[in-house]
Amino acid sequence: MLGEFFSNLAVIAAEAALAAAPASAGAAESVSSAVLAPAPAMEAPLEPAGAVKQAAALEHTAYDNDHAPAFAGISDEDVAAEVLEHLEGLTTLTGNFVQTSPSGAVVSGKFYLRRPGQIRFDYDDPSPITIVATGGMVYVENADLETTDSYPMKKTPLRFLLSKKIDLGDAELKAVERAANQIAVTYASRDEETEGEITLVLSAPALSIEQWAVRDPRGGVTVVALNSVTVGGALENRLFRAPEAGGAFINK
Repeated sequence: MLGEFFSNLAVIAAEAALAAAPASAGAAESVSSAVLAPAPAMEAPLEPAGAVKQAAALEHTAYDNDHAPAFAGISDEDVAAEVLEHLEGLTTLTGNFVQTSPSGAVVSGKFYLRRPGQIRFDYDDPSPITIVATGGMVYVENADLETTDSYPMKKTPLRFLLSKKIDLGDAELKAVERAANQIAVTYASRDEETEGEITLVLSAPALSIEQWAVRDPRGGVTVVALNSVTVGGALENRLFRAPEAGGAFINK
């Protein structure tokens, strides 16, 4: 579920956007084919941090003595600890996101994060999807279908971003990759309910989260890239209100 949550969500958001868009004969068919295509089969297990290598394209710099990788000489465990400390120190973030599904379908929108425990994703038109995490639950609303689904946050990748004290649970550190101005930290879980991998990509050495990539058990990778990010500042409570039974989120 760790990987499948975002993989499935990416497909839902893309399909919903396609359904809401004006019909266009050839284009609609090709986009639909891409969205509905199964996750790519994996001929062999990915190498460490493979989710980023395959989908997030973390580029390695040709290092020389003047361009050492970030956190050179520090153990993987210490780098991972620095990342967790950075995440736990965050209060609010706002910005834009671009989400790429395992099939390559792309949707975008705006996000609002308030730690601990709250985040909102507003997908751009024509997608009718809104996601709000609050009170330990993640709610996914489809305005067109007038439906709202909910999931325990602790069983989704959002727990890595929103928990007050990040509990890795059964997840183990799989890899740490370093570039001149980026690091990527990958955690893997083999528990049946949370199986999958999540790779967090941050700028370095001044840490700032740039994207995350989630790999599901079938090898499908969903990437969420952030841009135009603002750190700090007050966010209105109404952004994080859970819907009433059968109700919709409060929209801006």
